[in-house]
Amino acid sequence: MDDVLAIASDVRRMRTAGSAVLFIPWARRDTKSVSPSAIAGLRDIALVESPEKSGTLKGVEASPDHIRAAMLAQQRILLVTDATQVAKPVTAERDKMKTAVLKKYFTPVADEQVHGRRVTVYQRLAAPH
Repeated sequence: MDDVLAIASDVRRMRTAGSAVLFIPWARRDTKSVSPSAIAGLRDIALVESPEKSGTLKGVEASPDHIRAAMLAQQRILLVTDATQVAKPVTAERDKMKTAVLKKYFTPVADEQVHGRRVTVYQRLAAPH
């Protein structure tokens, strides 16, 4: 069961001021479409053109390099994705970049899975001294 509203509730509860949000795959941006108030206050750092401006349902994402740079400027990122038991392998270059940057430069600090969706909060690792 894929429940967009249930995960939106978790996003609302787990968000903090100044956090960014990412979606893997980009189609999980439907959470933002269905429940914009849950994402309000979070910066969608991969999005370069809104659904309204692009004439699409989910907007247009930036290039992988732009996404990487935007991610590295963040201290905290909420990732909205599919729950482990239903997630498909990441194939899009943008999503591969998101995954690689999260793995190398961030650590998960909170994770919730409900009805086919997942939200994970990542905190930036301290820079080596």
